[in-house]
Amino acid sequence: MLPDSQDNIYTSNYCEENIYLLIQRFLAQPEINKHWSVYAVFISNQTKTVALWQQKAAITRDKAVIWDYHVILALRGFLDEGTPARGTWIYDLDTLLPVPCYWTEYIEQTFLDHANLPDQFQSVFRVVPGREYLNNFASDRSHMMISTPSHGPQYASKPPPYPRICGPLAAAKGMTHNLMSHFVAIDDNIEGFGTVMDFESYLAWCSYKEPAS
Repeated sequence: MLPDSQDNIYTSNYCEENIYLLIQRFLAQPEINKHWSVYAVFISNQTKTVALWQQKAAITRDKAVIWDYHVILALRGFLDEGTPARGTWIYDLDTLLPVPCYWTEYIEQTFLDHANLPDQFQSVFRVVPGREYLNNFASDRSHMMISTPSHGPQYASKPPPYPRICGPLAAAKGMTHNLMSHFVAIDDNIEGFGTVMDFESYLAWCSYKEPAS
């Protein structure tokens, strides 16, 4: 049986934290660890303008949302000898699709006609093993701060009610914010966590044609 995401703490526009907490929940359950590998998947590109369909934030269901980045969870079943693959399942807490959603349906519905999109709207993926994400992620939420003449500094979207997240290894290094530099950034010269994949490589990874990171 697939684990569910019901009752997960959710804050709109803080997808990286929502997924962090969901991964934390999943990795704390021995039965999930026995059968599944858990990953955070960051979706962005050089211009930070990726087009995703079937998003709750869309004006209408047939319209794309242009995100600077988006974060989902990928659950990848172990390939046990003599048993069929459990496949790759996607947990997107901002989608209109079922959660979880089998990867082929998620790709087909979320990245419509991806190959024919202008380059600035095509997606690149950073796949980060769940434990690595929990240990190394840090966010002081400064990327959500804006300043206006009338109100001064304020959050663009109301922040979560719990304390800011800082993984143990990030804390040990004195890191307070590495979201944009080590997870969202997809430049080849950026030293980030996980593995950066183009669209076709990510599809191959989901279908087990590429090894797990």
